[in-house]
Amino acid sequence: MEPQETTVEAIAENVAETVEVASVAKNEIAVPIAPAAQTIKVNPLASKNTVSSDIWEQVTQLWEEYFGEGKKDNLTLAIIISAAIPLLIATSALLDFLNKLPLLPSVFELVGFGYSAWFVYRYLLLANTRKELIEAIAAWKNKVLG
Repeated sequence: MEPQETTVEAIAENVAETVEVASVAKNEIAVPIAPAAQTIKVNPLASKNTVSSDIWEQVTQLWEEYFGEGKKDNLTLAIIISAAIPLLIATSALLDFLNKLPLLPSVFELVGFGYSAWFVYRYLLLANTRKELIEAIAAWKNKVLG
């Protein structure tokens, strides 16, 4: 086995050898992906519509793969997630507006403190109420998750 040249000129020659003009009539050029790899034919005069239609075909293929027929659970999840994002943004904007009002943040803090105190008194102080809370959470979990 002969030692290979590692100069820039040798690499340039190798790259130049792999680039070939495939068809002058079609204006296609073979471009190497990597040294000693397969080549891809590229049409430099291709319109942007072809590229966008190829991308659209890939997107629709991926959509069908994940959310196609018979996969309604994934579709429902996608709809819920895409609907939740604008809802969270609107909620954040509303809370930011309410926080800027002069007296309202203090009232919200007072209500939160009161509810926390009631929750501790109702569910966390005694053992039988803690058990009741755990059973209620388990029932809700079974109801939601099945």
